[in-house]
Amino acid sequence: MAIQLSKKDIDWVLDRYPNMEYDRLNNQLFGELSFRREHQGALIADAYTVRIFLNHLDVNTGLPKIICESNKIRNIAQKYEIDTADLHINSDGTFCLAIEGEEESFFEHEFTIQEFFINTVEGFLFQISYFNEYGSLPWGEYAHGYLGHIEKFASGTISTQELFKRLTKEDLATALTTNRQSKCLCGKGKKMRHCHPLVFRGINKMKRLSS
Repeated sequence: MAIQLSKKDIDWVLDRYPNMEYDRLNNQLFGELSFRREHQGALIADAYTVRIFLNHLDVNTGLPKIICESNKIRNIAQKYEIDTADLHINSDGTFCLAIEGEEESFFEHEFTIQEFFINTVEGFLFQISYFNEYGSLPWGEYAHGYLGHIEKFASGTISTQELFKRLTKEDLATALTTNRQSKCLCGKGKKMRHCHPLVFRGINKMKRLSS
């Protein structure tokens, strides 16, 4: 499965981001993506060198995979002595653009390349630039993958029924076998109650309901 762009789509991208190019043979967009965005009075203008793989979609969200082709994000993480995962970068270097099930919120009706860039890609890069400037993320963020759903459940954003729809049997089994001393499911090696306390709370809530 792939995203096929029309000539109108390509023209729109190259007009909005004049330092980007389209590789028709490999169906990729690449180059410098610059943006200017504001959040609660904080105005940030920045640019990242990215590559967008329109033939390779995230299996959970169906969104195109994206990587940063410079060390910029890695350098920001090093500046604050954190892992790139804390900036929502997956282990393979691709951007974690959305939690599964949340990707539809970026589009009014269905996927469009314009909404993908403005709502998803620019928004993602803005939060990294905001973190670089202020040392915190600009809006509430959830953990990667299914852990984000457990955090949403802990905070009351989704119901028990919705949570179980979003978790696989393997996810559920893994979560319910953890305890107070378990290392965090994010893989950092820290105790979960210290690393991702909202996940810890969500799992305890799940256990109480299943007992």
